[in-house]
Amino acid sequence: MDGELSTALSLLAIGMITVFIVLLLVVITGNLLIRVVNRFFQNGNQLSTAKIAAISGAVEVFTEGRGKITKIEKN
Repeated sequence: MDGELSTALSLLAIGMITVFIVLLLVVITGNLLIRVVNRFFQNGNQLSTAKIAAISGAVEVFTEGRGKITKIEKN
């Protein structure tokens, strides 16, 4: 009985470590891919001045002049 429990705990530990390593590799390769794509493939995500003006106007109206825009990002 003691040997079976030891084997079960060993398999549990090996399985959990394997899953952790695989997930860690997925996160690392995903971040690396994002950095490479953002560095070498510049995209036209610049907002036009008309869109910035529309956003500013909407914030002004909605907040009744109390709102402040600090940053506008296009995702």
